[in-house]
Amino acid sequence: MVVDLHILLGAITGLAIGWSIHFIRRKRTNEPENDERTQKIAGKAARNTIVVIMGMLAVIGWGDILDLFKLETLAVVSVVFFALIISMIGFLRYYNSKDV
Repeated sequence: MVVDLHILLGAITGLAIGWSIHFIRRKRTNEPENDERTQKIAGKAARNTIVVIMGMLAVIGWGDILDLFKLETLAVVSVVFFALIISMIGFLRYYNSKDV
């Protein structure tokens, strides 16, 4: 398996920038990192994210069974991973904005 150096460096740079932003934002907020409220919000967000991912996998599976579309394994993993990140961030922001 050959790894393209540009892709590897892009991924490492993206991770470094992401971690830097995370630590800067964490330093600026005065909210506690982990208390009962944040645990409850994270639990709800994770539970709803799992439901979204299960629904997405069902659609992909039935699309393959009914010959509506064919996706390779790498494409399915990429789509599911992207949906996992987006839905988790979305649910966390939604529940953080509400008074739970």
